[in-house]
Amino acid sequence: MLQAEPISAVQPLPLSRGLVWLSTALAVLTFVLIGLGGLVNSTGSGLSVPDWPTTYGRHLLLYPISEWRGGILYEHTHRLVAALVGFLSFVQVLWIWLAVRQEHYLWLRAVSLIAFLLVVVQGALGGLTVLLRLPTAVSAAHAMVAQTFFALTLWLALGSRESWYQLPRISPAVLNGQYRFAVVVSAVTFFQILFGALTRHTYSALAIPDFPLVFGGLFPPSTALNTQVLLHYIHRVLGFVLVGLMVWQGWRLWRSIADLRWWGGAGAIVAVGQILLGGWVVWSVRSVLPTTFHGIVGTALWAVNVAIMLQLWRWRCLIQRAPLA
Repeated sequence: MLQAEPISAVQPLPLSRGLVWLSTALAVLTFVLIGLGGLVNSTGSGLSVPDWPTTYGRHLLLYPISEWRGGILYEHTHRLVAALVGFLSFVQVLWIWLAVRQEHYLWLRAVSLIAFLLVVVQGALGGLTVLLRLPTAVSAAHAMVAQTFFALTLWLALGSRESWYQLPRISPAVLNGQYRFAVVVSAVTFFQILFGALTRHTYSALAIPDFPLVFGGLFPPSTALNTQVLLHYIHRVLGFVLVGLMVWQGWRLWRSIADLRWWGGAGAIVAVGQILLGGWVVWSVRSVLPTTFHGIVGTALWAVNVAIMLQLWRWRCLIQRAPLA
């Protein structure tokens, strides 16, 4: 669980607008990168470029646009965006370590360094997925490190904004309760994405051929139970659990914390839509459009829940230093 760092009673001066924009752009671009990774998987383009770090023996930046066709277009574009994300992450950590001096913002140094190290690991995992021909363990690790890195970019984007350090008028008891619930929702979201990655990379998306029922019932029959069915079933059950949690979270936030009212409400609505997208994947026999959007919306839900959790955590830090009357 995140620990509160010391915060002085003095309101911090705003950071450079350029750093704020860079941090925001990095988070947005990381979201796009994860979406492109989902497109590569749903189109079966993971090995369209069979070598790494080169592209058919050429430098990544020198591969001619005229040859960007079919699966090569998806995979090569994914690599280019990944390279840009890595470069921006390096610029971000360098900028923060050289320019950030205020006490309030010193924590950005550690988080930005961890994020940069993660993006390096993520690049290596991406290369291994190609060189080892898409092994499940490496591919799933590649997906989950991407989500973890994305969470850190969101943290940096939020933490670089002056408004994140403003203390709202919230009862400490309400704030603590909402924060604990948000941690649970974020944890369930992370495991839901993990089982989604395992379902995708073990080719288990159609292991259960009907939706919302499971082989016509609520549980898979023993005669049909195998690893693929089990992974798909856990992913599906966690999906329904997550929808329930997010609807409840949205209701709680709507009633108690005005600043997060629309975040919670939007998250609940999108979670319901995500379940329908999961059904569409099955009904369409895993066609490209619903499969890709199912992954993108899953990442969006992760972003919403992480943002809510981090904002509540920040307010807890502030309220512990300056209790409200």
